[in-house]
Amino acid sequence: MAFLEDLKQGLSDVTKTVYEKSGQFVEIQKLKMKKNSLNSELKAAYVEIGKMVYEEKKAGVEFSGPVVQLCQKIDMGLEAIQEVDEQIEEARARATVEDGTFDESDIFEEEVTDVTEKTDTTEETAEEAAEEAVEEAVEEAVEEAEVPAEEAKED
Repeated sequence: MAFLEDLKQGLSDVTKTVYEKSGQFVEIQKLKMKKNSLNSELKAAYVEIGKMVYEEKKAGVEFSGPVVQLCQKIDMGLEAIQEVDEQIEEARARATVEDGTFDESDIFEEEVTDVTEKTDTTEETAEEAAEEAVEEAVEEAVEEAEVPAEEAKED
């Protein structure tokens, strides 16, 4: 009976420890989530300050040093985005096919010609392979027939 009591007490202690540790884990996770939320709010405030400074710079307010460099970096980034937007529009325009400007027969004729050429080549290759296989089979048959014939001569 003492063994069962000890086992029961041990399991109880383990359960209590797991419960306490999981409670601590949950508490830590809640605090980490709160910290992440505060960091997000802080980043949003920095972004707002940056936007305000950039707008003031565009409006003609004079800044110096790093603020000017950052504003120039933003200008270059906006120009790069504009160029990419233009490239996207050009790609979309090339991808769009209007009725009457697309003659599918041009594509299909080229494909049929290519396939025909490949088929002719494949047929020639297949015929050559078949001829070689027949020749090899005939040679093997002749060799096999010669062996029994030689044995018959010896008898």
